[in-house]
Amino acid sequence: MRDENDGSIPEDRSRLVREGHNNVALDPRAELGHQLRQILIKKRLKQRELATLLAIQQPEVSHLFNGHFTRFTIDKLIQLFYRLGWVVEFQIHPREID
Repeated sequence: MRDENDGSIPEDRSRLVREGHNNVALDPRAELGHQLRQILIKKRLKQRELATLLAIQQPEVSHLFNGHFTRFTIDKLIQLFYRLGWVVEFQIHPREID
């Protein structure tokens, strides 16, 4: 489902998620990355400032903003949430059958 060339989620899928289509399933890393990106955008800080806040390099912030989530492990993304004061919880439940 990811664009194998650059590690980002395809634009059509990303657009569906942004528009609130909840039935579009993303892989866990993409979902974490998308949510993290939304939090960072709301902070309205420069990428350099976000890099300092997150204790990462500015190019890594750029990767987050550009949707290149495969450059990060799930563990790293969870660390970044923690540095922003957020907690990540996972839920496992039976899937609804259409």
